[in-house]
Amino acid sequence: MHKSGIEAAAAREASEAKLKSSAARLSIGAAAFLILLKTVTGLLTGSISVWASLLDSAMDIFASAINFYAVRAASRPPDEDHRYGHGKAESLAGLFQSFVISASGLLLVYEAIKRVLSPRQTEQEWLGVGTMAIAAAVSVALVARLRRVARKTDSPALSADAIHYATDVYTNGAALVALLVVALTGWTVADPLISIAISGFILYSAFDVGREAVHVLMDRRLPREIDRKVARVVGRFREEGVAGFHDLRTRRSGSLKFIDLHLEVDSGQSLQQAHDLTVRVIRAIQAEIPRSRVQIHTDPAEGGKTKMAKGKSVG
Repeated sequence: MHKSGIEAAAAREASEAKLKSSAARLSIGAAAFLILLKTVTGLLTGSISVWASLLDSAMDIFASAINFYAVRAASRPPDEDHRYGHGKAESLAGLFQSFVISASGLLLVYEAIKRVLSPRQTEQEWLGVGTMAIAAAVSVALVARLRRVARKTDSPALSADAIHYATDVYTNGAALVALLVVALTGWTVADPLISIAISGFILYSAFDVGREAVHVLMDRRLPREIDRKVARVVGRFREEGVAGFHDLRTRRSGSLKFIDLHLEVDSGQSLQQAHDLTVRVIRAIQAEIPRSRVQIHTDPAEGGKTKMAKGKSVG
């Protein structure tokens, strides 16, 4: 990549790093506000659903703080000990977040079962209804913001945070329904039963977040569409002496996609010509696939110019 291309990419990545940090700070502030709101409401109503939602918000602020430091760490440039950068800090944060979410879900099940076995009367249910409506609205706005930034920056940590806060929308909504049922019917068991349903959704979300983080940490290949894009780009250079490619390997680290392949070039070209052609292919792939890092080994095509290979993928 020429100098101006490198500078443009660096500027874009710096801008995305600031955007990710801003979104992470916002999630911490939102969680702090919800904790205060739900603590007061929980004390006044005695609702297990409100306390369950409070527990989830407490876990939120802890996980969001981890995410905040993870996205900052991931934005650091490669160094002597981390030649591929620090992007996997985001996936580590996502894996940790899955454990946090699981812990909150299991604790919620335990507390709800106790409340089923020993029902307790709630108080000031309508206050709780209003609180949960506010909490749900805040969560919806935060999820929308996190998803926008996650899509724009391709951030695993913010994607995990968005999933986490999406569970808040349901937990807050479920708590609101539980309080409405109790206020309108007096059926107090509805409160812990709905809390158990909330916990099931929380545990499912934890599994989803953890699975995605493990895939990235284990260097799972990128989606097949990336392979097809690479093949299309390489095919554009057929008339310039590119015969095909093989041993395509892909993986991701944080927001970055790493793409390695062997490029088959007409053996009649000089070393300088093959080098320049390879550089053009690298630039074209990086232009086609945002936030990609491309490494190409140039091989002479057997028998001179050959038919365009499909591009055997490895890993």
